[in-house]
Amino acid sequence: MNGQATEITIDEKKPLASVIIAAQSNWGGDVYGLSEVEFSTKLELKDAQLPHPLDITCASTSVYRHCKDGKPGREVILTFQGSNLYQSSAIEVTVDGRTETTLLPFNKYGYETAKVLLPSEVGVEKEIQAFIKLKSGSRVIRKSFMLPKQRQWTVYIYPHSHVDIGYTNTQANVEIIHKRNLVNGMRLAKETSSYPEGARYVWNPEVIWPVERYLKDATPTEKSELLEAIRKGYIHLDAGYINDNTSVTADEEFPRYFGDAKSLEKLTGVPVKTIVQTDVPGMTWGIVPMAAQFGIQYVFADFNGSDRIGLADKLNFKPFWWIGQDGISKVLFLQPGDYTPGARAKGYKYWPLMAGQKDPGKLLQIVKTDHPRENFIDDYLWSKLKELEGDNDYPYDLFPMTWAMADNTPIDADLPDAVKSWNEEYAFPHLIISGSTDIMSAFEKKYGAIIPSYRGDFTEYWTDGLGSAAKETAMNRKSKERLIQADMLWSMLHRGEKAPRTALNEAWRNVLMGSEHTWCYMNPNQADMQNEIWKVKQNFFRSAEDSSIQLLSQALKPLSTETSNTIAVFNTLGWQRSGLITLSAEQSKGISSVMDENNKIVLSQRLSTGELVFMAADIPALGAKNYSLSTKTVAGSKAKMANGNTLENGLFKVLIDPVTGDITSIKDKTGNDFVSKDDASKVNSFRYLPGSGKPAASGPQYAASNDASTSSLSKDTIKASGPTMVKTVIKENGTLVASILITSKAEGCNALTREVRVIADKPEIEINNLVDKIATTQKEGIHFGFAFDIPDGRTKMDIPWGVVEMEADQLPAANRNWMAFQRWLDISNEDKGVTWCSLDAPIFESGNMTANIIGGAFHSPQWIQHLPLSSTIYSWALNNHWHTNFPLFQEGKLTFRYRILPHQHAYDAVKANRFGLEQSQPLIATPVREKVDIKPLVKINNDKIFMSIVKTSADGNAMIIRLRSLSEKPENVSLTFPSFVPKSIRTCIADEVPGEKAGDSIHMLPYGITTLIIE
Repeated sequence: MNGQATEITIDEKKPLASVIIAAQSNWGGDVYGLSEVEFSTKLELKDAQLPHPLDITCASTSVYRHCKDGKPGREVILTFQGSNLYQSSAIEVTVDGRTETTLLPFNKYGYETAKVLLPSEVGVEKEIQAFIKLKSGSRVIRKSFMLPKQRQWTVYIYPHSHVDIGYTNTQANVEIIHKRNLVNGMRLAKETSSYPEGARYVWNPEVIWPVERYLKDATPTEKSELLEAIRKGYIHLDAGYINDNTSVTADEEFPRYFGDAKSLEKLTGVPVKTIVQTDVPGMTWGIVPMAAQFGIQYVFADFNGSDRIGLADKLNFKPFWWIGQDGISKVLFLQPGDYTPGARAKGYKYWPLMAGQKDPGKLLQIVKTDHPRENFIDDYLWSKLKELEGDNDYPYDLFPMTWAMADNTPIDADLPDAVKSWNEEYAFPHLIISGSTDIMSAFEKKYGAIIPSYRGDFTEYWTDGLGSAAKETAMNRKSKERLIQADMLWSMLHRGEKAPRTALNEAWRNVLMGSEHTWCYMNPNQADMQNEIWKVKQNFFRSAEDSSIQLLSQALKPLSTETSNTIAVFNTLGWQRSGLITLSAEQSKGISSVMDENNKIVLSQRLSTGELVFMAADIPALGAKNYSLSTKTVAGSKAKMANGNTLENGLFKVLIDPVTGDITSIKDKTGNDFVSKDDASKVNSFRYLPGSGKPAASGPQYAASNDASTSSLSKDTIKASGPTMVKTVIKENGTLVASILITSKAEGCNALTREVRVIADKPEIEINNLVDKIATTQKEGIHFGFAFDIPDGRTKMDIPWGVVEMEADQLPAANRNWMAFQRWLDISNEDKGVTWCSLDAPIFESGNMTANIIGGAFHSPQWIQHLPLSSTIYSWALNNHWHTNFPLFQEGKLTFRYRILPHQHAYDAVKANRFGLEQSQPLIATPVREKVDIKPLVKINNDKIFMSIVKTSADGNAMIIRLRSLSEKPENVSLTFPSFVPKSIRTCIADEVPGEKAGDSIHMLPYGITTLIIE
């Protein structure tokens, strides 16, 4: 500026008609007879007689424009009071002793406002006083204003298309859309590579799935072009394979989740540093140490901003260092609001053209218009910047946002030109098209030292959807454990042989595709799309299940045979254990007894189903024992463990109520009872809760009805119904196994069958519930209540790569209405407790049925902010609460298995974890040609450390062992190898690239992870 006239923006809204009439008497002429030029001339000559503002107000804006010296000057708006300004005028702005002058020419319409620039580089860091002088001929108005500081915003725009595999279209068409986006993204990035910094295009596939699918079918030329585009930065990769419900991800699922990204990193030499999680609100705490294993430093979580998000938006625009439970690993986490600004501003004009369009040839391939700045970021940006400018908790001048047309839509090819035009008009906010890593590294570089640090689980909100397909959820949980056991068995039985890594990786890929957050069509009522998409989704679950069974069988194939009287029992876990072995009726036909390796008769029993069970005792860690089937008859004991409605196995006495079918008492030998007397829900209490209200409060007044009534307790509170027509019968009654079968009617079901089983001298109770579900589209939920008597008990749950104490270890924005766990949870006080496993249904509620939230529930008061201590939990077995994306109903026979381990001691992480793993990864028995003699692969000397997996490399030359600590303190663990002498032991990250030499003594961080590669 420096005294020179600057460009201004003028609001010319009011015609001069009123001024003309007012000026006639002073003018001495007939205005209606004058031409416009004559009128203007006469008006200029007598402008002193025209109305003149009486005052000026001044307002700050978020805008910096380009000054004459090329530097950014802050724009302020002057508003003229009393009258528009018609006269030729000069506006002098003085700040910090520097004066800038803006000249306004005569304007026949009059100025309502004028936009002027302050001297460059003032008012950024602190509040300033500005002195304004308006000179119009001999008239002068002087004012001073205090203007708040105004940040010079840098806005990072992350262009993407939300990868929602099946939500808006068939999975095949979604794949086509995202492959096309890669091609068009590369092309647009190349075309704009000469644009100014910030306007050069970058395409973000969001997750690795589109890239992996593209490369799978690409020609060598296409593959080379894509890899080169990644190297040049035209395509930016983020780490996750899919958008996942990470809270229900298994420990060993994560290496596959990150595996493709790390493979591409090796191919291109470009580090992949950021996880992008789109749509899904929340994320497991366990992702932090696993991300560290893969060298991932950032999480960019652009969640769904309105649908079933609970309290998650409390973390919007609040970057934080997320510290892992080990106290060392960390990622920089940022939730940049929701991912819909582009969709709301522009994408919804195009999205309906694609949703449900089955013909790939009719799918829109690119969005390109003649007016790039139309339907741009303006409204969203000005609103958010104004909000954050006054937020003391957001001291940053960086603003992140995403730009997607919607779910599974093409790229917006207008973006580079829109950004280029914007940056030419404004100095700040300055726009930059970028990938997530540039955004996150900018925050770290500029503000890393002041960004706060948090510890805790960001318990996810959309895990309830898994209960909308309970059968498939259970299938995937079993497939994961089976795949881990297949790897363990392969290492035990095929030393030095090439492992079927390709088949194992593909099986894990199908597991992930089952876990992927999209299950069905966006409108479940549109049967043609719903059925086609759901069929493909179901196939992921079936494929994972089939592969896991086949791979387990393949590992056993060299030893096993269809018929043999020698049974080998394998233990795939790292500690000695005992367990019940079940042989089919056909396999055990004619068999009367079972003998161990010393020809000693072991306890066995023929079940009512024709199956034969026997107790396999003390199976060595990563080892096996042989048992022989015999026709020799053994005199049976007359002692029985079932009597009426009571089961007693020498350790516990279990009482079942003949009216409700619930377990009302679990007493140990000292008479200590583990079932609450104060909660109307006992143990394994069936509750059917329609989705139209809340359950009554727990306690004595909470009476589960013995009819199907759901009469209201109040306007918004209803009773959940319990079973009716309950019948109990002893099903098994022997010296090894006893069980009571409870049959009943139940609302929403054709029938409900519950079996409670105990095993002689085993300290756990087994529960197998069979729900014969009636199909209904009405909102509903089935819950099984477990009210334990653990005064002041604290609940800890096994999550992927961590252990979380409910409430104490949850972030304020975490979901407390329902939670997902991996294998076990434990409720304990200082004296007693229970460890509880739900093998099929991963979702539970604490204290009451708190998950009955229907619809989007945006900012619903039903979302729980704090959980009180409670020793009552509910397994949320199934529901159909979702309004989109999931099956409309469930029907048929569904099994829900629970295991309870009461204990007379405080919480013990080792015992809880061992119990959970033993239930999830049972002993494996198979007929063998000859007796098996294997030495353990590896032994460890610290029971607070366990082996998450032992697997063989693809070439057979190395063994990978992943250790997980359950200790809240640092631990040391030594490894010994009874069956071989390692050539080398090296640490490696989870992608199994050898690193530093480690030796056989390993230091473990609290709740730490260490991966070793042994040659």
